[in-house]
Amino acid sequence: VDIRDMPVNELRHLVSVSFEDPILFSTSVAENVEMGSPGAAEEEIWEALEIAAAKDFVSRLPDGLDTQVGEQGLSLSGGQRQRLALARAVIGRPRILVLDDPLSAVDVDTEDRVQRALREILPDSTTLIIAHRPSTAALADVVAVLDEGRIAALGTHEQLLESSKLYRELM
Repeated sequence: VDIRDMPVNELRHLVSVSFEDPILFSTSVAENVEMGSPGAAEEEIWEALEIAAAKDFVSRLPDGLDTQVGEQGLSLSGGQRQRLALARAVIGRPRILVLDDPLSAVDVDTEDRVQRALREILPDSTTLIIAHRPSTAALADVVAVLDEGRIAALGTHEQLLESSKLYRELM
């Protein structure tokens, strides 16, 4: 794809990123999520929150979607902040999704639910996951083991456990 030929409104849906240390703004939950797809309808915001396993906790907040998250989202737990940032990343259904350990502060079951939802909702997207948890690596179709900036091994979690000493040590 040559992005020079793409209309601006399509570019914003090309790549989305969600980080381990998420950036949230001193606005409402809805406004933080909607930044990933300006003009998104409330239904789309709730769908993105569902994908990110954030719908339940947001619905229990004092003002729901209108709850102000405060400076950097400090009124929320680390896992809640991560899931709101992830909802913002997926709301536009990007073609490429980069996840830098975005669920490190949630339990393994929540992480698994989110990974499954991402596969179902974004089947045509390419997702690059930077992960440190064995459970996250085990969910990937292909794992690349990096050593000093180079790919040292490539395969499934199971294949690498058998064939790569470096991967076994990391896990």
